[in-house]
Amino acid sequence: MAALALGALAGCSDTSGGKADPTAGATRKAAAPVRLPVPDGFDTGTGWSTSASPEATDVESGSSGFPLVAVAPKSGLVVQAAADGSRVRAFSLASGKTVWAFTPRALTSARTGVFVQEGKAGEKVVLARQGKTSGSGLSTSRRTTTIDVIAADSASKATADHHLDLTAPDDTASSFTATDSGFLVGPVTDGVHEKAVTIDAVTGAQRTVQKKTMTVSGCGSGSCAIQASPAFATSQGVVSAFQQQDGCDQWAEGGTPCTYGFRVGDAWTSTSVAPSGMHVSIPLAVTGQYLVAAWHTSDTQTDPPALTDMDKTILAVHDLATGKIKARVSCTSADALTLQPGAAQSSTRFSPNGDFLVSGQAGFDLATGRGHCFTSTASTKGIDLTAVADDGTAYGIVHVVDDTEATSLYGRLPIAQDGTDTPERDSARVSVRSGTAKALAAASEVPLYVAADGHGLFRTRDVVAVYPAS
Repeated sequence: MAALALGALAGCSDTSGGKADPTAGATRKAAAPVRLPVPDGFDTGTGWSTSASPEATDVESGSSGFPLVAVAPKSGLVVQAAADGSRVRAFSLASGKTVWAFTPRALTSARTGVFVQEGKAGEKVVLARQGKTSGSGLSTSRRTTTIDVIAADSASKATADHHLDLTAPDDTASSFTATDSGFLVGPVTDGVHEKAVTIDAVTGAQRTVQKKTMTVSGCGSGSCAIQASPAFATSQGVVSAFQQQDGCDQWAEGGTPCTYGFRVGDAWTSTSVAPSGMHVSIPLAVTGQYLVAAWHTSDTQTDPPALTDMDKTILAVHDLATGKIKARVSCTSADALTLQPGAAQSSTRFSPNGDFLVSGQAGFDLATGRGHCFTSTASTKGIDLTAVADDGTAYGIVHVVDDTEATSLYGRLPIAQDGTDTPERDSARVSVRSGTAKALAAASEVPLYVAADGHGLFRTRDVVAVYPAS
């Protein structure tokens, strides 16, 4: 199976004889869609598909990536951007019909990401690009980051509600860090920003956020001063991650372990909701009104937190507004995966009815508060989950550990490297209710989204396809 990531693909070629348009739309209604090898339960004889050049793929993973496809679930849309950022199209998830198209101001050498934000004003599509202005006439060419915000319910010829032009320093490589309710632009190191700009998709307002000193309680045996760095933005404010710098020495007799943690806006701090004995907490992802975090005891003062087979890690779903734990599960992993802020953002999503949540290699039944781990053991491989249906059936990619950074991080889906062949990967179907897992047939694709009516969104490096339930 081709390597997968949340929404990373361009569209098909224009057959009009002009320049190829990678968002040129779905297969015509009269034509059969491309038949991908998919699990039982999806009808590949109907539905719709697009095709794309193998060069038009994501080359970065996780929440700081540059996805070219996103889903607007409430609007029932699949939104697709051209790799060069020259056009965006929104297709009906059910039919593949083009609902609207958007043509932004031209940039050269652009890198593009498309995201969907949800709020009281409805769903907004955010087109984020890094590139250069044309430098025509008397104007000189310059590097820039542009943000265009388009309403998901736009008319056929969409226009941007907001257009932002952020001058990009020549020595700075910015990334886009997005949740479904917040958006940050800025350089990212190990999952956090030293300095970033947060964008409000509703108003278009921008605000600079940066690393700052604050005092938190619950560091070991008392309060401590820490440096907190922005990780991602949410409806409750910016989530900042921190590591205790002093006042701890776990190696001395009776020493105090160092604390890793995070703060959610001005609402709450991880140390105030920590499970007993847990001194390390990493915010992994946000979706809807929940934040997913990893918790475990402190191992060393220098090594980054990791999910290992030595100590159990609690993976917990927190209420984003209060910090209260909604569901939790204890996991170990034979793969020793690094826990990094925001790393599981691309693999975290709800079932359409909101009863189930998958994140990384764990699935949660929110009604019962129970979860199940699909992590590796000495005899089994881990499963990176990609989608979950209303009945708790989830799908995922069998985790492969290699020398790339993406496979060493917990929760980050594998990404095809630009211009290279993608090895086939094994896949699996799991039950979030029972915790059982079953391998799928060789080369089976897995959905990246399953709609309430059963439509499944699939992608390889060459095709985006939507098939109805069979």
